[in-house]
Amino acid sequence: MSAARLLAWRAGELLAGLVVAALVGASTLTAIDALSLPDPSWLPEALGATVAAGLVVVTGWHLLRRGRRGAGGHGGRVAGPGTGPGTGERGLWILGTAGPAFLASSHLGLLLNGTPHYLFGLGGDQLNRVAYVTRFADSPALNDPFYADAAPFYPPQWFWVGGRLAALAGVEGWEFYKPYAIITMAIAGAIAFVAWRWLVPTRLAVLFGLVTAVVGGHTNAYEPYSWILICLLPQVVVATFLLCARAAARSRGAGAGRPTWPLVVTIGVYLGWAALGYTLIAGFAALLVALVVVVHTWRYRAERGLVAALLVRLVAAAGISALLASVFWHRFLLAVLGGAETEPSVANDFAPEIGSHWPLPMFEVSAAGLLCLIGVVWLVVTVWPGGAGRLADRGAASLSARIDSVEDDHDHNHGDDDEEATLSRPGWPLPSPARALVLAQALGLMTLTVFGWYALSGLRAVTGSTLLPFRMIPVITLALALAGVVGSLALARWAVATSPARSRGRVAAAAVVVAALAAIQMMQHVSQEDSDFAAAAREAPAPPTEVLAAIDEMTPGREPSDLVVLTSVPTVYAYRPFFTFQAPTQAYATPAGRYTERTDEIRRWATTTSPGDLADAVSSGPFRGPDVMVLEREGSRNWVLPVMVNRMPLARNNSREKIRFHPELFADPELFDVREVGSRMVIVRR
Repeated sequence: MSAARLLAWRAGELLAGLVVAALVGASTLTAIDALSLPDPSWLPEALGATVAAGLVVVTGWHLLRRGRRGAGGHGGRVAGPGTGPGTGERGLWILGTAGPAFLASSHLGLLLNGTPHYLFGLGGDQLNRVAYVTRFADSPALNDPFYADAAPFYPPQWFWVGGRLAALAGVEGWEFYKPYAIITMAIAGAIAFVAWRWLVPTRLAVLFGLVTAVVGGHTNAYEPYSWILICLLPQVVVATFLLCARAAARSRGAGAGRPTWPLVVTIGVYLGWAALGYTLIAGFAALLVALVVVVHTWRYRAERGLVAALLVRLVAAAGISALLASVFWHRFLLAVLGGAETEPSVANDFAPEIGSHWPLPMFEVSAAGLLCLIGVVWLVVTVWPGGAGRLADRGAASLSARIDSVEDDHDHNHGDDDEEATLSRPGWPLPSPARALVLAQALGLMTLTVFGWYALSGLRAVTGSTLLPFRMIPVITLALALAGVVGSLALARWAVATSPARSRGRVAAAAVVVAALAAIQMMQHVSQEDSDFAAAAREAPAPPTEVLAAIDEMTPGREPSDLVVLTSVPTVYAYRPFFTFQAPTQAYATPAGRYTERTDEIRRWATTTSPGDLADAVSSGPFRGPDVMVLEREGSRNWVLPVMVNRMPLARNNSREKIRFHPELFADPELFDVREVGSRMVIVRR
């Protein structure tokens, strides 16, 4: 099969995995919503634990069954390049796509049973995210979620897809957000499996997909739009290693039949897609790809032709990613180049307590922590460099030989490391020694780069800002957990191989039982943060229907997206695609919106002395003024608008300032239409 057809086939397989996962996730959520579980109670958790145990049993039985067939069939290897799942692998393919999807959707579906909202409801970051989906449910135009007159800054890809799907389904954006977020988490593990299946034995890819789903549920369920990118990051780093190895082989006249451009396209498309979805993850992924190429460039520095070939491929991947990224980023860049005023983004100044400590998941007292610890050991044993200490090197080499997980090859010449190298010995879902080394190098590089990111962020603290290092916790946890899977399998194989012949069956059985119990513990675990977020989702306030109805009645013939609203009830942006004069928080305001200047403008309005002066000030300012204002009544003398004032990087990173308006400023019915709605005043400019 040609390289182009292979690339198309794999894109089709990835799409098929996405569809299967989405169907499984949607079906699971539908079934959970049909349950009548008392709330609040522990029954959803009890059901979730039983579901996790059942999935472990089914997965274990299927993998072990395929393992016994591995000596004579496909159970211990991937399908050949250019082919789809063979007859012996179809069950594994279904398990690898449906299993993670069912696990993620059942975990989050039961956790959020009884509420239409996702984690944390409409509090904190979720209000801004739901508002973005609501914006795109109204229109496919790439507008900012809040400002009508400013270039957007936050990548819209995930929110745009969600909004358009909501519009297609005829569901309001806020209502669609929860199932969309959960199904995204379901899809992540499935597409991770599909991508891993091209790089490692299929049974190992199944385990990788399930572990990806578990790690995502533990560490990143609050941000599904970043997890859908992180879940593929390890595979992209492995692909970059393979790209460099293949380029070296072609440069030396070997492996001429293995083109490198499919890998270049794959890496470039991923980086461009990431730039459309999450800027920080895109930057970190680009750094990892560049580091792999730099390492190989240094290794082959004496071969100028090879160095040039590697750099050309890096530039090509960067060009593809930049082209895709420009689909969104061109508007902001053109605005800046055109002289539009901007203010510094304060997002990087966010410094929560979790970001003040280096992530060490391997020391958590849990099955997941033990898995990460095994991953650390396997990485060190597998990639320990020669000359780093005779005694340590000798010990590492000895242990490597005993568990038979890596060949003694300090020349790092792996030009033949390609799809065929993913085969493992019958019965064990382990990659070949050469592929195991590449896998360990990729996961090890990810781990070290995360620590480096934390170090740089710590140094940047002297400037009063950060690199948001806590966003890298899911990355390092996933890398170490995946390494732990391979290390655990290698350790189990060593234990069985070194046991007396009469005890090997018992040792194997013990390994299976311990692994199953550890898997159940991992799958049924719910973090305290997610428990608190689920409680917040259930306690979310009801939609401000009276305020929304008043705005609709007072602005006849005008669509919500035609209005600019300044409100003391920011949740209205989740339910209607209003534009706003001021974003709910500065961290989610585009720098082109000039949040601080807008706050000063509101303060200036409050100091006017007559309705005419106020109307003139609103109309003549540097920004499009609000068509509607929703203020809180504070006694009979003041109407109040609370605004958030940024205090990052302080622990209490935002403070609320009350800007007070005198009711007399709206007393002219020729200029303002005023209606009292409960404790609020809805004011429409005529």
